[in-house]
Amino acid sequence: MSFNKERKRTSGEIACAECRRYDLLHVAFPKLWILISPVRVPCSTCIRRGCDVLCPNSTIPPGDGSRFVTTAEDFLRRKIVKMEERMRLLEDALFIIQDGSCKPYPLSDGQMLESGDMKWQPEVDEDQVMDNDFSKYGLVDAFGSLYLNGKGSSSDGPAPLGTSGGSEQAKVLVAELSSPASHAEEINLSYFPQEVSVLHQAFPFTPPGISADSVQDVIESYLPPFPRATALCETFFQSTSWVFNIVSRQHILGELIPVVYRYARGQIPKQPRSYGPHDIALLFIVFALGALVDPSLPPHNVEGQHYHILSRAAICLQSVFAQRSVVTIKALNLMSIYNGMCGIENKLEQSSSLLNLAAHVALQVWFLHYKDPSAWGMTGKEAYERRTCFWNLLSGTLWQSLISGRPPAIIPSYIDCHIPTEEEEDMYQSGEAPLFFGIWSFSFTMQCLVPVVEATQGVHPPSYDAVLALDCKIREFLIPQVSSSRQTLGDMQTSVRSQLREITLLFLHRNFFAQALVDFPLDPLKSPFRQSFLIAYQSATRVLNTTRKQFAHQPVLYARVWRVWSVAFSAAVIVAAVAIKRSSVSLEPEPFGQLDLACTLFREASRMSVRAQKALVRINTFRRLRRS
Repeated sequence: MSFNKERKRTSGEIACAECRRYDLLHVAFPKLWILISPVRVPCSTCIRRGCDVLCPNSTIPPGDGSRFVTTAEDFLRRKIVKMEERMRLLEDALFIIQDGSCKPYPLSDGQMLESGDMKWQPEVDEDQVMDNDFSKYGLVDAFGSLYLNGKGSSSDGPAPLGTSGGSEQAKVLVAELSSPASHAEEINLSYFPQEVSVLHQAFPFTPPGISADSVQDVIESYLPPFPRATALCETFFQSTSWVFNIVSRQHILGELIPVVYRYARGQIPKQPRSYGPHDIALLFIVFALGALVDPSLPPHNVEGQHYHILSRAAICLQSVFAQRSVVTIKALNLMSIYNGMCGIENKLEQSSSLLNLAAHVALQVWFLHYKDPSAWGMTGKEAYERRTCFWNLLSGTLWQSLISGRPPAIIPSYIDCHIPTEEEEDMYQSGEAPLFFGIWSFSFTMQCLVPVVEATQGVHPPSYDAVLALDCKIREFLIPQVSSSRQTLGDMQTSVRSQLREITLLFLHRNFFAQALVDFPLDPLKSPFRQSFLIAYQSATRVLNTTRKQFAHQPVLYARVWRVWSVAFSAAVIVAAVAIKRSSVSLEPEPFGQLDLACTLFREASRMSVRAQKALVRINTFRRLRRS
């Protein structure tokens, strides 16, 4: 319907829409229209027929009983409900687009103000239609990209995020959302010798013309005093064992530190060294992470950056491609973790790249396939350490894939590495820091995490029935009970393992959750993905609740682990989506209250975490949007 016709009908220049439809004037009495030419709205014909509410631009829907005004009112009522729903969706979208933007109002040009007539159709059972036509849903568009305004990117157009987007666009979004705040800054390299600076900047390659032995002597001259070195290592193992278990305490404190410090003090002959540059790189990155999680130091401290630079320089003394080893893999893996925790935003991309590099080096170490060490005749502790090294690396790459939306660096179908047994773990973990995951997480990775990554990141997503079957498999994965003699440790182990399971469910269902909310904003339970809507919301609230408790227990440590806040933000977005949509579904716990609790959590963490600080900006936007 054109605006010009509407104007003419309102002014009486042409017959109203209902009169034309009913052929009262133009068919039965074509000459009469010239004589009466009604200038009053509603026209007398519509008033006489009882449909004056439709005059001049609407019509009574066809069919039996359409002459009665009650039918017209019922039709208009349904039309108003649909239009109000559309208006709310537009208002929500415009609020997000305009927040913090100086761009003109998207609808101000009038191109979208003109909407066509809504054709009346008889009511049908939506549930029945969706069930009968379920084949068109699969994973539908839930596994596409979420497009956000990429301000500051190479173009002013939208920037992709989600399963088909990359973390480089997430960085753009984070930078856009961040308000002026305290950011960690990289230290000046000028106080290092030129050789160290050159190696640091050449990472991960080995520059030509470098005398490895002499430069290694220079790097080792920066070793901290022995008491400080052992203190940093102890802090590292005590504070990170609940997150990862990449290196053993025995290897660092029992083997590497003694020989390195004896050599540095001249207590053993200078040549040849019994350790290599990559061993020194591993030691320095342990120092860096120990300083990073040291509660007596500020977050993102200079001491940690100092050791990180030395670690990068040391690893470049020996080619990571031609002279790699298991130590090389461990050092690169820990470097990836450091870059993710250091608080410098431009290091996030390096974190992803380093983990991928570690995976490719592992592929070279294990020759074409990720073979079990027994294939090369290895047994005992050496085989155990190689297996744990591989499974920790695989777990890291899979979680990175889920968080960033990129495919994993290690393809599960090429894995031929056994999971260590409980007997091996008990034997070789004696004297080590308590394990919060251990072989339990390795089994969980293979049986649950690998299928979730394949389902959510694959080119050909599985059917929804297969996803629900995977959900049951994750829920049924046993979390073992710990003996009462270790009740405190057992409670923490149970807590972090339960959290891991909830996070996995969250990532499995969040795309279906979004699809249900988009298709049925007023009542997502009418969606064929209703189960995912409920599961994702419940998992999100549990993740936030557990994060709140863990942060209250160890605020300094939890504030410095970046993945905690990345996952918590994903959970907060799900809770906020439910709260903002104002759906008619009654949920427990109540979404408005959960959103307020999430704001409180991120506000407290923002004092110590740059990542939580930036996420708080968006969560506060969600909160204002909900209140409006």
